Amino acid sequence: MLHRTAPLYLSLVTAIVGCSSRASFDGYSGSSAATAVSTSSGGMSGGASSASYGGGAPVMDSVASTPVRAESAPSSPVASRASTGESVMAVRRADASPVAPGMAGGSAAGMVAPTSVTVTTTTSVTTNVAPVVIEQQQTTAGLLTAATVGDHDRRNPYLEYLGRHPGERSMLRLDMSRRVRFRVLDGQGQPVNDAAITVAGAGAQVSGRSHADGFWDFYPNLYGAQVGGTLSVHVRSSAGEAQASINVPFGGDGQDVAVRLNGSGAGAPRVLDLGFAIDVTGSMGDELHYIHAELSNIVQRVQASVPGTSVRVGATFYRDRTDPVVVQQIPFTSNIAGFVQMMGTVSAGGGGDYPEDMNAGLEAAMRRLQWSEGNAVRVLVVVADAPPQHYNDTQFTYREAMFDAAARGIRILPVAASGADRSVEYLFRAMGASTGAPYVYLTDESGVGNPHMEADTDRVAVERFNGLLTRLIVSDLRGQGMHEMIRDAQ
Repeated sequence: MLHRTAPLYLSLVTAIVGCSSRASFDGYSGSSAATAVSTSSGGMSGGASSASYGGGAPVMDSVASTPVRAESAPSSPVASRASTGESVMAVRRADASPVAPGMAGGSAAGMVAPTSVTVTTTTSVTTNVAPVVIEQQQTTAGLLTAATVGDHDRRNPYLEYLGRHPGERSMLRLDMSRRVRFRVLDGQGQPVNDAAITVAGAGAQVSGRSHADGFWDFYPNLYGAQVGGTLSVHVRSSAGEAQASINVPFGGDGQDVAVRLNGSGAGAPRVLDLGFAIDVTGSMGDELHYIHAELSNIVQRVQASVPGTSVRVGATFYRDRTDPVVVQQIPFTSNIAGFVQMMGTVSAGGGGDYPEDMNAGLEAAMRRLQWSEGNAVRVLVVVADAPPQHYNDTQFTYREAMFDAAARGIRILPVAASGADRSVEYLFRAMGASTGAPYVYLTDESGVGNPHMEADTDRVAVERFNGLLTRLIVSDLRGQGMHEMIRDAQ
């Protein structure tokens, strides 16, 4: 059972802008109805019910993924059984900034760019755009298999995981041991997307934005062990504005804080920015073209499940500084077919040692892709099998990426490929938890690629990767957040 502290009830010290009465911080806990303290009358009002959070995956409908059974895994990545989508299950147990200077515009040599789709390339040794090898390889969608770990939902198991990996925590300088969970609701009790939340005090000021489910998770130790005590909170959105003071303990989690604004929110988002940051060094060659094959299928299923959604896709491909081409990028575009065609021309190569320049890829994805603002779902899918290389002159690291994602309301959805080690898992689980997304890792059931490392967790269900990604995105567009799929052992 996930233990949750009682929600925090707070009085506001300023009035909502443009509203006749004061806002209130409303208690919210799981699926039960919450009560709100009205600062204008002192009376009690009922809160809205919502989906269940805290370990159980919400009920999904037409886009629920089809789990797969371990013993039915094909021996060949193109075996017919892998693409049948049969309903069988496996249970595992295991121990918007402008383009920065230095980015060359235009298409790479040897590429035929579809309408409205371009590729930009940066290198560490030359400003010339290097040619890209075109791989003429046809791959069927629906072969890859994967599993999810929802650390943002199952807090106590995540804390236990952190306790088992002090070495990775120290090496990566990512301490996730303190958390304060915020949720923003409008006057009708509906979650508010893209609400700007500012937490200030103790010499620090932290910015965050709520996601489509209204949540934003604040991890004080990411910003410094001294961040705590009495902190001021300011919340601003189309539904109103409010501020108050909260107490953040220096040890352990703080109480959940639910913010009730009096106005009406903008409603469920109908804009999706789906970005990718993908390691394309040589070791990723066994899975890169399979991931490419999934993309158009995923977008089609998202648009069919949430009609009227405007989808843009973009991608950043990175290698290491020892390679002539370090970063390539396809800017956001609504031309899905053109994007898929262009992505198919990128081949895996280079690398050499194990770590890669993930930081360069994250910087390009966060700072050079033109992310939508306002009421949109923004997701960056990071696919890699190696940790970031450390360079002394690096100004933007995975830590800055996590801060930037929190401030701009971008979920980082990490996907670990074959060859990933425990440092990759720790980093990716921190990235996911800090933006309310599960950790995803590819599994051996597909028969694709080299052996995949099992997550250090107690239970998972294996799904088709394209169904898994579709399920998470559609759930987020519907205001339900992103959650793992759990199956108990039989």
